[in-house]
Amino acid sequence: MFNLLKKLSVLCLSLSVALSSVSVNAVSNGNKLPDLGTVAAGSLTIEKEKVIGQVIRRQLRATSPVISDPLLDEYLNDLGNKLVSKANDVRYPFDFYLIKNPQLNAFATFGGVVALHTRTLLESETESELASVIGHEIAHVTQRHIARTIEENQRNAPLTIASLLGAILIAMADPSAGAAAITTAQASSQQMALNYNRHNEKEADRIGLRIMIDAGFDPNGARDFFVRLAEQSRYSSKLPAMLYSHPLPDSRVSDIRARVDGLEPKFVRPNPAFHFAKVRTAVLYTHVPSYHVEHFRAKLNEPEQSENPYYKYGLALALMKTDAFTEASKIIDDLLQQQGNNLYYLDLKTDIELGLKRYKDILDLLAMKLELMPNNQVLVLNYANALISAKQAQKAVEILKDFIILQPEHYLAWQLMSDAYKQLGNRAMYHQAQAELYALVLAYPKAIDELHTAFNYIDRQSETDKKRISARIKQLRNEQENIKRL
Repeated sequence: MFNLLKKLSVLCLSLSVALSSVSVNAVSNGNKLPDLGTVAAGSLTIEKEKVIGQVIRRQLRATSPVISDPLLDEYLNDLGNKLVSKANDVRYPFDFYLIKNPQLNAFATFGGVVALHTRTLLESETESELASVIGHEIAHVTQRHIARTIEENQRNAPLTIASLLGAILIAMADPSAGAAAITTAQASSQQMALNYNRHNEKEADRIGLRIMIDAGFDPNGARDFFVRLAEQSRYSSKLPAMLYSHPLPDSRVSDIRARVDGLEPKFVRPNPAFHFAKVRTAVLYTHVPSYHVEHFRAKLNEPEQSENPYYKYGLALALMKTDAFTEASKIIDDLLQQQGNNLYYLDLKTDIELGLKRYKDILDLLAMKLELMPNNQVLVLNYANALISAKQAQKAVEILKDFIILQPEHYLAWQLMSDAYKQLGNRAMYHQAQAELYALVLAYPKAIDELHTAFNYIDRQSETDKKRISARIKQLRNEQENIKRL
């Protein structure tokens, strides 16, 4: 799957460039990206927030280094939704994203969108610490802090939602770039939309703490994480990114300490997925592979850590990245003997077997595991990827069609579908898959162009296919117009 992720990152970059070119050319061709209208006090209804949330999901894919990794997606969303299940005032489904960024930060915005920087996951020493950060962000959403702040600030200066959202998204994902975006958007008076006020922060602390406790996590995690963050800022001339969007004055630190110190600590059974997610994030998204090979070899040479499964997994993952497939294969086979249904092991096993071109072995293994865990996204996507690598693209198409029915906006699934149709030489379906990829990053004009190209490859006798493409073009145009009318 890692090799597929590398290809995906290239496509994401090309789509981001395409999206940028679309916006630059919008004045001349009339195909503008969504203009979300002017904010007026009381205008941000729940329904409008939902729609804006959908726009932001697609904007994140196009403009931020969102990590499209099925294993990390599954872990983060499982954890996030476990917390959401204990929150009040939940008005819409939540989605949780991991962003490749070395700055410690997390942010939430309209429509249940919560994003976490990779550094934040790596800095969390326990899952309860990570849960405290996510619970805090969930509270910002359920309490509508951004919407309330925008409406309050509207009295001072009008601002289009589109320009503000762009500034918020850039600033939260990368605070150093966000300052320029805010200036460009003429939104300097809207600083409180980015930096929550003290009341909002304390409210999110209080509600987030209740959420994480109700979800079964240790309240000490909240204290430990935020106190450690405050200590870091005390001895550094540069504040952590999180403190730009989540100010942490001494009074707030004291308040967090007071709330937690009065509570009973809670034993939380260690979650292996948390540790696997941290190792995977470190190896795939920080440093060079050789660093991790040396690091995990050194760890495993310590007598008390010689059988640590997380370090073994990390070493095998790092070896795979350096194309040392044979050595990596020995380690992962030993791990699979102990835990045959571990998805982290099966995903890595797939990449190693594909690297060794042992297609039949991995296809047989994945097919067997899919019988035990049907529709599991990690297994389905690995199986489809392996089928494409083994030149069995038609079977991959059949599997992906069923998967996309269940998850119609799964970016990686559409990328695999595009690859499969390209291998089959089916130009009509290839361009339709490309259209869906462009639509998922708000590049509606490019998506419509792809559908027009697909139309040209449809057989003259296929009236049903032509009608379906025409209907999709109309649907995309309607989506674009509906967003403009917000």
